[in-house]
Amino acid sequence: MVFESQAASDGGFPFTFHGSYVRAVDAKGRFNLPFRLRQGGPAEQEEKYVVLRGADGSLALQPHAVWIANFNRVREGEPGRQRREYLRRMSHGSHVVSPDSQGRIAIPANFLESAGIGRKVTVVGMADYMELWDPEQLDRKLEEPLDQDDDFINEFFR
Repeated sequence: MVFESQAASDGGFPFTFHGSYVRAVDAKGRFNLPFRLRQGGPAEQEEKYVVLRGADGSLALQPHAVWIANFNRVREGEPGRQRREYLRRMSHGSHVVSPDSQGRIAIPANFLESAGIGRKVTVVGMADYMELWDPEQLDRKLEEPLDQDDDFINEFFR
């Protein structure tokens, strides 16, 4: 299955990342990317991801093609200082990673430190990207009350 960054006709994606998985992080900052979240495709297609700082203290792990599409979308925006700042931050704060032969992704130490990730990481599928969390920080985040629980449920299941 090849991940495509183009939206499907129903507004979704042909493949979405979903679910939550806890993985051990070794001394070199590597963890096994869950098989269900791995990109598929022909053997000659290199499986690449971009890791960057995400929302709410997490790290984001995007398929390389999705990151390129997002970068190009921002690049094609209205010229100006704000666009340059976005591009600079997207480029400066990103790192390309590929799974090794055992399916492990190596995340740079400074990224892990910035997200408070130590010996364990929770990988959360977020449709077209994944979030990487320290498990305890994610638990605290999920315990925070949502102001609009009913609105969220109605939107999700409509």
